[in-house]
Amino acid sequence: MFHRLSVLALVFMLAACATGGRGGDLNSPDQGLSGVYSRQMLLSDDVHHVLMGHVIVATRGDETIRALIVHQRRDGVHRLRYSTAWRNGIELPYRSLAHRSGGCTHGHCRDFAVGMIALSPEMMHAGARSGLRARLIGPSGAIIIHAPPALFSEALARAAEM
Repeated sequence: MFHRLSVLALVFMLAACATGGRGGDLNSPDQGLSGVYSRQMLLSDDVHHVLMGHVIVATRGDETIRALIVHQRRDGVHRLRYSTAWRNGIELPYRSLAHRSGGCTHGHCRDFAVGMIALSPEMMHAGARSGLRARLIGPSGAIIIHAPPALFSEALARAAEM
């Protein structure tokens, strides 16, 4: 489990270095990591809580990591912090990234990292059909996010070309 979480953190850092708001490739030959990420899309536009997201698919050795990365658009009010994600009464494999970010993600520095939801292959394919709706809960309260199907289908299509 520790190895998987460290790979997820590494993948997040590489995605933060990606350029532009469009999807692209993740590559770190020195660390044996390669993958793809989707474009950014709106997950929630609550007042002062605009959340954006993108989906990553990365491989390292024989391990494949899939995740929905959630970040907050800076608005000058406060940073959001969530500790869990829930969907239909089931806790999702969520990891907070709020303490890890210097304010740059997905190729620009106007967002704060919030967290990531690890995705199984089944969740990726279900997301490509109907998106993913979840409730983030933590010290900042609760907020509903919806990742549209396009995020998942784009990441799956890019991953198929790897």
